[in-house]
Amino acid sequence: MNKRTFLILIIIVFIILMTFWIPMQQGTQDTTEIRAAMDIGSGATNLKIAKVDTKTNKIISTLYEESIKVPYQKELELSSNNTFNKDIKAQGIEGIRKLKLASDNYHVKKVVAVATAAFRQAANAKEFSGEIEKQTGVHVRIINQDEEGILAFRGALAVTSYTPDDVVVWDIGGGSMQLTTLTSDGTYHVEKGKTASIPFKNTIIEEVEQKDIKQVQSPNPISTADMQMSIQYAAQAADEASQFIKSKLSAPKTVVLAVGNLFNYGIEPLVNNSNVKEDQLQTAVLKLAGKTDADINQGSLSEVAVSNPLLVVGYMQALNISQVNVVNVNNADGALTNPPYWQ
Repeated sequence: MNKRTFLILIIIVFIILMTFWIPMQQGTQDTTEIRAAMDIGSGATNLKIAKVDTKTNKIISTLYEESIKVPYQKELELSSNNTFNKDIKAQGIEGIRKLKLASDNYHVKKVVAVATAAFRQAANAKEFSGEIEKQTGVHVRIINQDEEGILAFRGALAVTSYTPDDVVVWDIGGGSMQLTTLTSDGTYHVEKGKTASIPFKNTIIEEVEQKDIKQVQSPNPISTADMQMSIQYAAQAADEASQFIKSKLSAPKTVVLAVGNLFNYGIEPLVNNSNVKEDQLQTAVLKLAGKTDADINQGSLSEVAVSNPLLVVGYMQALNISQVNVVNVNNADGALTNPPYWQ
């Protein structure tokens, strides 16, 4: 074999090898990334660190999560000038600093943070967001209610295998509520609820119990009669929902996924089941009639431990939701899988 023939054979072998090797390398390319995201909600700041498939936008595994209570919405509603005061800002910054340190242990490239209802309402939210970034290095995005609903929807779909067209994602926060689903053309429909955790608690205090929220911050103890009246108030708010969401909820295939701290820490433990049926929840909450905050003994959550399930029961009754499936998801999950945040 002469040199020229040998050289040609070498080239042919090289081409064959590259033909198979390159696709194999592309097929085994790692598309995962460790990411950290914060959900700065109206009642708590949540951190999630997860391994994310950047190609499918699915969460492969959650590596770390933590929630720190920061009552932004409660303090905002007690404010005389609709601003975050010095104490709540200090509490918020300290919580974010602590969570940022936790994320640093995982060597993430950056921390994405989204802020919701309380930040949308506070007159000094933009200024406060600048203080947070200056003191912690975390840039805060103040998102609108539509984006909040979409993040909750994306987060729920990122950790479950439900068909997106059959899902309604229900998120109740301290200051806002969203029921999010897809329309027939694949766009998002975000139904903005007429109340939320703190406003509904205040409605019970003012409208049902006829008390002053400037002097009384907890509706407990709530009598059985006042519970029934509270459920009716919630049902009236729910009945103002659009016909589109009512029709979607009545469809046989529709699955309601309940996300966020209220459902995970306030509703699921009450019935001791992630599949929450309306009649079981109502039975469970009625057992709390006449209980004081001390009797309930859930710290800062005691004052909404009864009003929150009453709110959920009223909505479930009015919208004919017989069952919700609680999923351990918040806006951080949606932020982890939202491509524009990571470009």
